[in-house]
Amino acid sequence: MFIQTEVTSDPARMTFLPGREVLPHGTLTFDDRAAATRSPLAARLFDVRGVAALALGPDYITITKESGDWQHLKPALLGAMMEHFLSGAPVLSEPAHAAAPVSEATGKLVEEITQALRHVIDPELGYNIVDLGLIYHVDVDTDGLATVTMTTTSPGCPATGYLSDGARERAASVEGITRAEVTLTYEPRWSTDLMSDGAKAHFGIGTGRRR
Repeated sequence: MFIQTEVTSDPARMTFLPGREVLPHGTLTFDDRAAATRSPLAARLFDVRGVAALALGPDYITITKESGDWQHLKPALLGAMMEHFLSGAPVLSEPAHAAAPVSEATGKLVEEITQALRHVIDPELGYNIVDLGLIYHVDVDTDGLATVTMTTTSPGCPATGYLSDGARERAASVEGITRAEVTLTYEPRWSTDLMSDGAKAHFGIGTGRRR
Protein backbone atom coordinates (compact mmCIF):
# COMPACT_ATOMS: atom_id res chain seq x y z
CA MET A 1 0.00 0.00 0.00
CA PHE A 2 1.40 3.40 -1.01
CA ILE A 3 0.15 6.59 0.65
CA GLN A 4 0.94 9.93 -1.00
CA THR A 5 1.23 13.19 0.93
CA GLU A 6 0.51 16.75 -0.14
CA VAL A 7 1.39 19.97 1.65
CA THR A 8 -1.31 22.62 2.12
CA SER A 9 -1.24 26.39 2.41
CA ASP A 10 -1.21 25.92 6.21
CA PRO A 11 2.12 24.51 7.46
CA ALA A 12 0.28 22.88 10.37
CA ARG A 13 -1.84 20.78 7.98
CA MET A 14 -0.92 17.96 5.62
CA THR A 15 -3.11 15.85 3.33
CA PHE A 16 -2.62 12.09 2.95
CA LEU A 17 -3.91 10.20 -0.11
CA PRO A 18 -4.18 6.45 0.61
CA GLY A 19 -5.15 5.57 -2.96
CA ARG A 20 -8.48 4.11 -1.90
CA GLU A 21 -11.87 5.21 -0.64
CA VAL A 22 -11.88 6.75 2.82
CA LEU A 23 -15.53 7.85 3.06
CA PRO A 24 -18.29 6.84 0.62
CA HIS A 25 -19.46 10.45 0.48
CA GLY A 26 -19.03 13.78 2.23
CA THR A 27 -16.40 14.91 4.70
CA LEU A 28 -16.08 14.47 8.46
CA THR A 29 -14.03 16.76 10.71
CA PHE A 30 -12.78 15.65 14.15
CA ASP A 31 -11.64 18.51 16.37
CA ASP A 32 -10.45 16.37 19.26
CA ARG A 33 -9.88 12.82 20.49
CA ALA A 34 -13.32 12.59 22.10
CA ALA A 35 -15.08 13.26 18.78
CA ALA A 36 -13.11 10.45 17.13
CA THR A 37 -14.76 7.64 19.07
CA ARG A 38 -17.14 6.92 16.17
CA SER A 39 -14.24 6.36 13.76
CA PRO A 40 -11.67 3.60 14.38
CA LEU A 41 -9.39 5.26 11.83
CA ALA A 42 -9.62 8.71 13.46
CA ALA A 43 -9.12 7.23 16.93
CA ARG A 44 -5.98 5.43 15.74
CA LEU A 45 -4.59 8.65 14.25
CA PHE A 46 -5.29 10.61 17.42
CA ASP A 47 -3.14 8.07 19.24
CA VAL A 48 -0.16 9.63 17.43
CA ARG A 49 1.22 12.29 19.73
CA GLY A 50 1.04 15.74 18.20
CA VAL A 51 -2.23 15.35 16.26
CA ALA A 52 -4.65 18.23 17.02
CA ALA A 53 -7.47 17.60 14.52
CA LEU A 54 -8.21 15.75 11.32
CA ALA A 55 -10.67 15.58 8.45
CA LEU A 56 -11.73 12.55 6.43
CA GLY A 57 -12.87 13.00 2.84
CA PRO A 58 -13.85 10.72 -0.04
CA ASP A 59 -10.23 9.77 -0.80
CA TYR A 60 -8.09 11.83 1.54
CA ILE A 61 -7.18 12.42 5.18
CA THR A 62 -6.08 15.90 6.29
CA ILE A 63 -4.13 16.07 9.56
CA THR A 64 -3.63 19.20 11.67
CA LYS A 65 -0.69 19.01 14.05
CA GLU A 66 -0.41 20.81 17.36
CA SER A 67 3.27 20.17 17.93
CA GLY A 68 6.32 18.46 16.48
CA ASP A 69 7.50 18.54 12.89
CA TRP A 70 6.23 16.55 9.95
CA GLN A 71 9.55 14.74 9.51
CA HIS A 72 8.88 12.89 12.75
CA LEU A 73 5.08 12.77 12.62
CA LYS A 74 4.70 11.41 9.08
CA PRO A 75 6.17 7.93 9.68
CA ALA A 76 3.87 7.36 12.68
CA LEU A 77 0.81 8.65 10.82
CA LEU A 78 1.58 6.59 7.71
CA GLY A 79 2.05 3.51 9.88
CA ALA A 80 -1.28 4.09 11.64
CA MET A 81 -3.09 4.51 8.33
CA MET A 82 -1.57 1.39 6.82
CA GLU A 83 -2.40 -0.66 9.90
CA HIS A 84 -6.00 0.48 9.75
CA PHE A 85 -6.60 -0.15 6.05
CA LEU A 86 -4.81 -3.50 6.06
CA SER A 87 -6.80 -4.63 9.11
CA GLY A 88 -10.09 -4.39 7.23
CA ALA A 89 -11.67 -2.35 10.03
CA PRO A 90 -14.38 0.14 9.03
CA VAL A 91 -13.55 3.83 8.81
CA LEU A 92 -16.76 4.62 10.69
CA SER A 93 -18.58 2.61 13.32
CA GLU A 94 -21.81 4.28 12.19
CA PRO A 95 -23.05 5.54 8.80
CA ALA A 96 -21.47 8.77 7.62
CA HIS A 97 -24.81 10.42 6.99
CA ALA A 98 -25.84 9.82 10.59
CA ALA A 99 -22.53 11.06 11.98
CA ALA A 100 -22.33 14.33 10.08
CA PRO A 101 -25.63 15.96 9.20
CA VAL A 102 -25.22 19.02 6.99
CA SER A 103 -26.89 22.10 8.45
CA GLU A 104 -28.89 24.48 6.30
CA ALA A 105 -26.29 27.21 6.89
CA THR A 106 -23.42 24.94 5.83
CA GLY A 107 -25.33 23.82 2.75
CA LYS A 108 -25.88 27.46 1.78
CA LEU A 109 -22.18 28.25 2.19
CA VAL A 110 -21.23 25.25 0.03
CA GLU A 111 -23.64 26.45 -2.65
CA GLU A 112 -22.23 29.99 -2.51
CA ILE A 113 -18.66 28.70 -2.75
CA THR A 114 -19.61 26.55 -5.74
CA GLN A 115 -21.07 29.59 -7.47
CA ALA A 116 -17.93 31.62 -6.66
CA LEU A 117 -15.75 28.87 -8.16
CA ARG A 118 -17.55 29.34 -11.48
CA HIS A 119 -15.55 32.56 -11.82
CA VAL A 120 -12.35 30.52 -12.13
CA ILE A 121 -11.79 29.88 -15.83
CA ASP A 122 -9.51 27.17 -17.19
CA PRO A 123 -7.12 29.16 -19.42
CA GLU A 124 -6.72 26.32 -21.93
CA LEU A 125 -10.39 25.45 -22.35
CA GLY A 126 -11.85 28.88 -21.62
CA TYR A 127 -14.60 27.48 -19.41
CA ASN A 128 -15.30 27.51 -15.69
CA ILE A 129 -13.86 24.77 -13.50
CA VAL A 130 -17.19 23.79 -11.90
CA ASP A 131 -18.97 22.92 -15.15
CA LEU A 132 -15.82 21.34 -16.53
CA GLY A 133 -16.14 18.85 -13.65
CA LEU A 134 -12.85 19.79 -12.00
CA ILE A 135 -14.43 20.38 -8.58
CA TYR A 136 -14.99 17.08 -6.78
CA HIS A 137 -16.11 18.24 -3.34
CA VAL A 138 -16.62 21.38 -1.24
CA ASP A 139 -16.80 21.21 2.54
CA VAL A 140 -17.11 23.84 5.28
CA ASP A 141 -16.35 23.08 8.92
CA THR A 142 -17.73 24.77 12.02
CA ASP A 143 -14.82 27.22 12.15
CA GLY A 144 -15.50 28.50 8.66
CA LEU A 145 -12.67 26.59 7.00
CA ALA A 146 -13.59 25.74 3.40
CA THR A 147 -11.90 22.73 1.82
CA VAL A 148 -12.13 22.39 -1.95
CA THR A 149 -11.16 19.04 -3.42
CA MET A 150 -10.42 19.39 -7.12
CA THR A 151 -8.51 17.97 -10.03
CA THR A 152 -7.10 19.17 -13.34
CA THR A 153 -7.66 17.81 -16.81
CA SER A 154 -4.38 15.90 -16.57
CA PRO A 155 -1.56 15.39 -14.05
CA GLY A 156 1.16 17.93 -14.67
CA CYS A 157 -1.27 20.43 -16.22
CA PRO A 158 0.67 23.73 -16.58
CA ALA A 159 -2.32 25.65 -15.24
CA THR A 160 -2.48 23.66 -11.97
CA GLY A 161 -1.09 26.46 -9.80
CA TYR A 162 -3.26 29.08 -11.46
CA LEU A 163 -6.42 27.01 -11.01
CA SER A 164 -5.77 25.95 -7.41
CA ASP A 165 -4.82 29.50 -6.38
CA GLY A 166 -7.94 30.83 -8.09
CA ALA A 167 -10.15 28.26 -6.39
CA ARG A 168 -8.64 29.08 -2.99
CA GLU A 169 -9.10 32.84 -3.47
CA ARG A 170 -12.68 32.53 -4.69
CA ALA A 171 -13.68 30.18 -1.87
CA ALA A 172 -12.09 32.49 0.71
CA SER A 173 -13.98 35.48 -0.74
CA VAL A 174 -17.37 34.07 0.31
CA GLU A 175 -18.82 35.79 3.36
CA GLY A 176 -18.70 33.50 6.37
CA ILE A 177 -15.52 31.72 5.26
CA THR A 178 -12.52 32.37 7.46
CA ARG A 179 -9.97 30.40 5.45
CA ALA A 180 -9.86 28.18 2.38
CA GLU A 181 -7.70 25.24 1.38
CA VAL A 182 -7.46 23.32 -1.87
CA THR A 183 -6.68 19.62 -2.10
CA LEU A 184 -5.62 18.28 -5.51
CA THR A 185 -6.43 14.71 -6.41
CA TYR A 186 -6.34 12.56 -9.55
CA GLU A 187 -8.57 9.79 -8.24
CA PRO A 188 -10.76 9.48 -10.13
CA ARG A 189 -9.02 10.82 -13.22
CA TRP A 190 -10.90 13.60 -14.99
CA SER A 191 -12.79 12.84 -18.17
CA THR A 192 -15.38 14.67 -20.28
CA ASP A 193 -18.05 12.52 -18.60
CA LEU A 194 -17.66 14.78 -15.55
CA MET A 195 -18.68 17.91 -17.48
CA SER A 196 -22.09 19.46 -16.95
CA ASP A 197 -24.59 19.13 -19.80
CA GLY A 198 -24.08 22.83 -20.55
CA ALA A 199 -20.32 22.38 -20.88
CA LYS A 200 -20.75 19.31 -23.07
CA ALA A 201 -23.09 21.26 -25.33
CA HIS A 202 -20.61 24.15 -25.49
CA PHE A 203 -17.83 21.82 -26.65
CA GLY A 204 -20.07 19.81 -28.95
CA ILE A 205 -19.88 16.64 -26.87
CA GLY A 206 -22.98 14.48 -27.22
CA THR A 207 -25.01 13.96 -24.02
CA GLY A 208 -27.43 11.37 -25.35
CA ARG A 209 -25.07 8.42 -25.03
CA ARG A 210 -22.95 7.33 -22.11
CA ARG A 211 -19.73 5.49 -22.64
